[in-house]
Amino acid sequence: MFEENPVTAKDGTQVMTWYFEGDKDKPLILYFHGNTGLMARFAPAITKLTNEGYSVAMMEYRGFGNTKGKISQDVIFSDAVAFYDYYKNKTDNDKIIFYGYSFGCAFAMGLTQYRDPDGIILTAPFSSLYQEVKEYPVPLAFLVLKDKYPSDEYIKNIKCPILLIHGNKDMLIHHSHSQRLFDLAPVKEKQVVFVDGINHHDIFFKEHNLPVILDWLEQFN
Repeated sequence: MFEENPVTAKDGTQVMTWYFEGDKDKPLILYFHGNTGLMARFAPAITKLTNEGYSVAMMEYRGFGNTKGKISQDVIFSDAVAFYDYYKNKTDNDKIIFYGYSFGCAFAMGLTQYRDPDGIILTAPFSSLYQEVKEYPVPLAFLVLKDKYPSDEYIKNIKCPILLIHGNKDMLIHHSHSQRLFDLAPVKEKQVVFVDGINHHDIFFKEHNLPVILDWLEQFN
């Protein structure tokens, strides 16, 4: 069962978070969900990690659920810092993993510019929202894109192990985005896994990424 913890953002907004306390000798996982639902939609798949003893915290975005406001790149990165700091101080876990799915990968990568994780998991990420919109069938939409969420720039500064997982039948975000991020990551401890025949939705919600994640997390236990 997750407990609710409102976190006070830099501007005073109460950002709702959910937290499950697992084993202290395992890393705390800060999870960033996709943009098409509330934390409750993504929680069932996340509970597979809590069943394995991992502590997990999730953050609700501005304009979603009980978190008021409007989402933007600057705001979400600032909220992610407050989220990290709150659980860094609240918990006794020695290591913290950033885990994003879909759009949430951009938030996880943005947080790396302000706080250093011990590991990063990205499931079905885009290399940047700019690049994703360029590939989307809306003519010249990328020319008016305000927030670019440039994970392909942020990843050049990471210093920790990173795992990327992508379905090779993803029609929303092409798996080449994960390959690009893998190629740009400057660390030796990096892995990219392409799951055959799996689309954007099923890679997470049908948990095709879970066995890979659980194997990868063993290095931190």
